[in-house]
Amino acid sequence: MSTRTGVGTKELRRANLRAILQTVHTHGPTTRAELTKQLGLNRSTIGGLTGELQALALVSEETAAVGGRSGRPSHLVVPREDNVVVAVDLGVDRIAVALVGLGGEVFQRRHRSHQRGEHDVDHVVDAVAQMVEDVLTTGADRRYLGIGVSVPGAVRARDGLVRFAPNLGWVEEPFTELLEKRLGMHVSTGNDANLGVLAERLRGAAAGYSDVVYLSASVGIGGGFLVGGRPLTGASGYAGEVGHLQVDSVGPVCRCGAVGCWETKVGENVLLRSAGRLSGGGPEAVAEVIAAARSGEVRAADAVADVADWCGVGIRAIINLFNPQIVVLGGCLAQVWRAAEDRVNEAMSRSVMMSPREDVLIRAAQLDIESSLLGAAELAFAPVLDDPQAVLQAG
Repeated sequence: MSTRTGVGTKELRRANLRAILQTVHTHGPTTRAELTKQLGLNRSTIGGLTGELQALALVSEETAAVGGRSGRPSHLVVPREDNVVVAVDLGVDRIAVALVGLGGEVFQRRHRSHQRGEHDVDHVVDAVAQMVEDVLTTGADRRYLGIGVSVPGAVRARDGLVRFAPNLGWVEEPFTELLEKRLGMHVSTGNDANLGVLAERLRGAAAGYSDVVYLSASVGIGGGFLVGGRPLTGASGYAGEVGHLQVDSVGPVCRCGAVGCWETKVGENVLLRSAGRLSGGGPEAVAEVIAAARSGEVRAADAVADVADWCGVGIRAIINLFNPQIVVLGGCLAQVWRAAEDRVNEAMSRSVMMSPREDVLIRAAQLDIESSLLGAAELAFAPVLDDPQAVLQAG
């Protein structure tokens, strides 16, 4: 038996279970009445589906008092936070690890700083594994659904091989495979910007939007894109390398070998060197330059203005390419945007765009430095959110 659309009964039930679980995971405790309205199903069907999710130990039900109304109180469907994943954000200057429950609450966090520059992959795997094992020991009576890792580089979709991570000095490194062997657990790995856009759309500045650009800069620039609510990753997972978009045909030679790439014009070290500071200071050093510019230091002010101009040039090109509803800025881009919004807007408006400037929202990342970390958690949750029955294998 199948529906008129040709979708089988089993697949339809799976889709409905998925819709309920994703709703409570994203929005938190939700009444059966609200689920009935949102999903267009009758109350008995919703009751049967939530009962199945309870049997899978993915949700629980509580009685919710409805203020000012007579009749029976509504049943509240609540995500069970004892279903957890381990999220890892491997950054250019730190490793962050967190234990995240279904519903998005973070229970444990660990941070370990390291020097910027090249790092031996085996040493990184060992450091990450130690931190993961540490947080795993903190969770009694919890069901672990997976491990998700964010990496600042191009990650091959089919096996998690890190094709190119210049800020770590990696080329063709089997990071995911090595970490899986070290931990004896399945690991899912993704590009930091691709994961950042997922988190900002789910719980941050882009909530409610389906065509989203996420741009974040530290040493380089990463881009993550949602088109119609779906990630744009490319055939092998390498889409989004916007830092190597040419913005100046006579500009400096980039480390990739091309001339005038966007990341040669914006980013932490570009701003710091232009302001007469040493490179490598990170967000704190960028904040110091911005504060000096506000206090009247001419060289710092000129550096902020120049980077803001090039921010606008690059963002304009990306808006023309993707026609997004919203652009979310993270890292150094967010810092410069907050400090020189008018200057960025002016640079964006110097040539006609396919989308008028007023039709595109630009916001700083709401989740700040945790965008990619929480995106890594979503990567780990994805198999169970897509097919709740998969929890039987994951657990």
